[in-house]
Amino acid sequence: MNRGLERKLLMAGSIWNMITALITIFGYSTWFKKTGVQGLQNTSVDTMFVGTTMIDSVSKVIVTFGLFMFVGAIVNFLIARNMQDNSIQRKTLIWIVCWGLFQLCVMDVIGFLLFLIAFVIYTAKNKAIKLSQSRLESMS
Repeated sequence: MNRGLERKLLMAGSIWNMITALITIFGYSTWFKKTGVQGLQNTSVDTMFVGTTMIDSVSKVIVTFGLFMFVGAIVNFLIARNMQDNSIQRKTLIWIVCWGLFQLCVMDVIGFLLFLIAFVIYTAKNKAIKLSQSRLESMS
């Protein structure tokens, strides 16, 4: 069985994750810092100190999340590139499930749908591969 459709879906998911990671790292992090500092302009010195510390901590979490998504996108790209035709790769299946559930947890609907469709097609082709292998074994 050719795994072309699964490769394309994983590549699309990888590109989507890369785009969202870059937007998170550069767009959302910058916006959060800017609006956080603007919100602290008319406050006391103690509140400003605590607020800037909190803003820095939250922006580090935002950047860390973006980097995690970026690394996940690279892993998805490598998995899609190294996917083998006519074989069942259990680790690939486990990765697709885990990453799809992660996409669901972070409420990335587009990413979740891409990985869900890739999972369904991958498992369906696994079943077809198992059936064809069992038929070959029964013929010999």
